[in-house]
Amino acid sequence: SADGSSSSCCWLCLGDGPDASGIPLTRNCSCRGSSGFAHLSCIIRYAEIDGRNSFQSTGNIGAAFQECPNCKQEFQNDLRYHLERARVSFIEKEFSNDHMLYLRALIHRMRVLDVKSDVDKAEGDQICFKMISIIDEMKGHPSMQRDWKSGGFMKMEAVVLYVVGLFHMNIGSEENLREALDYFRRAVDLFTLLGDEINMMTAKKNISKVEAKLHGVEVYYDEGSNLKFSQKQYNYWFEKLGEHHPITIRRGELYAHALYCSNQGVAAERLLTKLAAISRQVHGPTHNCTLSATSALKDVKDRRVFIDSRRQWFNALKYENDGLSCVVKGPVVES
Repeated sequence: SADGSSSSCCWLCLGDGPDASGIPLTRNCSCRGSSGFAHLSCIIRYAEIDGRNSFQSTGNIGAAFQECPNCKQEFQNDLRYHLERARVSFIEKEFSNDHMLYLRALIHRMRVLDVKSDVDKAEGDQICFKMISIIDEMKGHPSMQRDWKSGGFMKMEAVVLYVVGLFHMNIGSEENLREALDYFRRAVDLFTLLGDEINMMTAKKNISKVEAKLHGVEVYYDEGSNLKFSQKQYNYWFEKLGEHHPITIRRGELYAHALYCSNQGVAAERLLTKLAAISRQVHGPTHNCTLSATSALKDVKDRRVFIDSRRQWFNALKYENDGLSCVVKGPVVES
């Protein structure tokens, strides 16, 4: 087959066919060629063993549920979806008394749910209730109350509020949007107390989106402020995770989009060219990051500008007066 699975075997059990349940080999990381294929059941079994060993030595369960040990990159798509569910089940069975560990797993599970699916939406509602209940339970412990800010508990509460808000925002009904506003505002208050500027600004941006949806208007972004915010986000994740991480690449795309919307098309093209090359080298040509960055680069090369007064895109033919004015053709008719 094109992905190499027909000539591969599970790197864990060495079997080359489906597992006992009839589920075939899978691979959704950055491995290439015939490497990295495994049965989902084998990956889960391996991650549970690794998790127990890691917990004994570090107090955490390691990264085996999220990261391929061969290419050292995160799983994606359906494989990530199933492994995040398996991680929650594993912690519920063996480490449910570790509130922070449990909350981290629930947060990551929330990030792969699709609110358009009734099953995922119902699961998301249950997880939101669990997370808020766990936070309330933690606040009832005197030792945690004393160290709520310094012990990382306040940061966890802020992230939980933000994730619950995001869930309600994505559902999009009027009732859910109003709930999202409440959760985002509470998250902003906590991020502000913590001095966490990046997450505070992100939550405020979502508040603007929700308010615009509730009032039936388009979100207004000040291009200068949006550009500075996008640059800060990209630099933050670049320093925290490195240039090759999917989150950094995605934030780089958003920064490039902000550059492009500020009529800095050349800078946007240079950044996207770099991001696409990094992703292609590290993750391969068919990885989500590579496809997204390559698509964004193609769009930027079209040299379009958005005219606010017309609310339409035009093709940029040339810039004049040191970039202060632009000769355009259009509007662009989308195919």
